[in-house]
Amino acid sequence: MKATSKLVGSLVCAAAFVLAASQASAANLVLNPGFETGTTADWLVLNSGTVTVVADNGPAAPGTFSAFMQNTLPANNLALQQSTALGSASPGTVNYSFDLKVDSSLNGGVVFIHLWDINSTGGVIDAGPGLKGPYFNTGWQTYTGSWTAPANVDHFEVEIDCTTGAAAGSSESIHIDNVSISQVVVPEPTTLSLVGLGLLGALMVRRSRKA
Repeated sequence: MKATSKLVGSLVCAAAFVLAASQASAANLVLNPGFETGTTADWLVLNSGTVTVVADNGPAAPGTFSAFMQNTLPANNLALQQSTALGSASPGTVNYSFDLKVDSSLNGGVVFIHLWDINSTGGVIDAGPGLKGPYFNTGWQTYTGSWTAPANVDHFEVEIDCTTGAAAGSSESIHIDNVSISQVVVPEPTTLSLVGLGLLGALMVRRSRKA
């Protein structure tokens, strides 16, 4: 009897705490965020320009590659875009980060990062934190921030805009890497109950040891 109580208590304790910890995890919702496939898989390339994957890794995470975007067509917005999985978003705080290195910005060339909150039918609810930038750093820089997603959010969309001005000779060349969108899921009442079971299990183990 004592051995059984000890085993049950240990299993309840372990299961409860593992499940509770998993509820509080914050996974990156972006696929191929560091281009470590060696390609731009899972990303859409929009409009004219060149997007390649090169061996020049950003500082936020270990790896080998980053995406190199080069736009030399005046008044053109070369973009990389990705939507997270349907149903991947929850209301509340959303964290984002990315590594950026600007190679050159000539005659009006700029780079922006755009983040959107999207509903279940694919409509833009709002612009999330809005259009971030323009950025003009000349070496790798990690940018981070957060925003609050609304109640009817379903998923998110991120777009890296490598944009030229209307003037002749305008160009923009950048590296982008380690793009992240994540949320920490607040434990639900069921999860909190599991934590309580875990504490009960720990108490059962303690009592069995004293018996």
